[in-house]
Amino acid sequence: MYSLLFLILFSGCYLLYTTSKKAKLGKVPPRFLRLVQSTKNAKIAAAVLFLLSWAVIIIDQGFGSGTFAFGGYIMTALSVVVLLNPLQYIRWTHLLGLFVFAMLIETFIF
Repeated sequence: MYSLLFLILFSGCYLLYTTSKKAKLGKVPPRFLRLVQSTKNAKIAAAVLFLLSWAVIIIDQGFGSGTFAFGGYIMTALSVVVLLNPLQYIRWTHLLGLFVFAMLIETFIF
């Protein structure tokens, strides 16, 4: 579940990053480019993704600790996007492979 939440947060952060005019974008998936053509729609979609993940974290952990954890998760996701995207290390195939691996480990451990 936390892997899915982090993937949702990461997608929202990446959407916001691609709407920036100062960001140096490498290879951006075509689906993101279609969504980013209208920056207003991209920011709304990112806000919906953030609110969805925040709501799920609050349901799982409670309001106080869920909000605190959400702050940590969003800081981590934003840091990863800002640090690794200019170097073009972010590949969606690698992220999906890492996501599947994390889901398998999460399923077997918990």
